[in-house]
Order: sequence, then structure tokens, then C-alpha cells
Amino acid sequence: MNSLRRMLQILDLYGADTPVLDVETICARLNYPPATTYRYLKELCTSGLLIRSPEGYAPGPRFIEMDLLIREFDPLVSRCRPLLRSLVEQTGLDVLIGQQYGERILTTHQETGPERFELLFGRGRTMDMFRSSTARIVTAYLPTRHLRRLYEKNQEIDYVQRLGKEWPVFSAHMQELRRAGYCITKEQINPGIGGISAPIFDDAKRIFGSLTLLGTLERFEAISPEALASLIQPAARAVSRALAQV
Repeated sequence: MNSLRRMLQILDLYGADTPVLDVETICARLNYPPATTYRYLKELCTSGLLIRSPEGYAPGPRFIEMDLLIREFDPLVSRCRPLLRSLVEQTGLDVLIGQQYGERILTTHQETGPERFELLFGRGRTMDMFRSSTARIVTAYLPTRHLRRLYEKNQEIDYVQRLGKEWPVFSAHMQELRRAGYCITKEQINPGIGGISAPIFDDAKRIFGSLTLLGTLERFEAISPEALASLIQPAARAVSRALAQV
């Protein structure tokens, strides 16, 4: 592993449970010597990616600049915003774009509807690959070898077992989602919230992420699953075409 990658691994340690890290923790988790760790931290602070605080080191102002840049100029969202707004206006539901990020799904954009509710997996937050329609439809389209490895790594988790206690059962469930071309879940992460998701593919036809319509169960269940599917599937295909042009 080159020194640049080793330095960037420090950023991988940050999360909701670890917003600030001290040198000792970084050294222990990455098995880096203190001198090397201090050198990397100095470079990350100089670039604005980290900032020093009394408790240690925290994400720096460069992330705020980059977030604003993405919010205002993300090429995929810019191309698709009229489509996303149209979905909101037709259904009264929120629209999410989720992107695969390693073995997680990151919500990269949320177009809000008339209802106001707080999502536990709103923009900038990650979720695992199994619990919501946003993530599960992406999981269904993973290559078989990758899918099996992911399943075997997580098969002891209760909500993964509900999808199949053995690989053949789980695999059959994923095949059903692929045949349908969409996934519906209710109250998987947020109480009282339901969603329907369809896959987004990149220009090489590889799974990229998903497009989701979601809202309170009262509003979500007022529209038939067939009607929701007839909206989300062509919209996801349009987003896939837009992604190929970015």
C-alpha cells in the first residue's frame, strides 16, 4: 500500500460514532507509528481535510466546500432534477438517489415532497445492503460471487436471516427482485415510512445505485404498488441514461 492510500485510510476511521479522533486511537486502529501518523495528520490539516481540536482531529472545512459544490453542481442531479421534481409532484412522496459505496449505500440526493419527516438514512448517510428498498434492490443486482460473499459475511444478522437462512433461499429472493425490477419495503429503518426502489446502472450496465420514492405509510399506501412501479422504473432508466452522459 502506498503512502497516499495509507494517509487517506485515516479518513475512513471517521463516522457518526467517531467524529473526533486522537493520535493514540489512530495509531492503534491502523497500526501506524506515531511519527508517521503525525506526518499524515499534518498533511491532512494543511489540505483542510482535517482540523485540530482540543479533543483530537475532526473533519475540516474542505468537506464543507466540497459538499456545497456537489449540492449545487452535481452533474447527475442537475440533469435529472426536472424528472425528480415531476415524481414528487405526481405522488407527493420524497425521491432519493442512493449510490453504492463499497458495502454500503450512500444517499447522495433527496428531493423533498410536501410532507416533512426526518429520515434516518437521508442525504449524506449510509445504510447497509439489506434493510431498505434503496439498498436491497442494489444488492439484488450484484454479481453472484459478490452477492454470495456479502451474504455469507452477514448471514447471522436477524434481518438478513429473514431474507433467507440459507444461501439458496436468499439467492431466490434476490432473483425475484431482479425479475420484478423493483423492491418495496415498509418500516425497515424509519417507523411509519414505506418506499419503492428501482435500480440505476452505469454506462457499462453495472449496478450503480437506486432511485426511491418514499413517504409516510398513509400517503405511500394510497397509491397502488403497480402505479408506483410504473413511475419509478422508467424514471430509474432515465437516470441511468443521464448517468451514461455525465
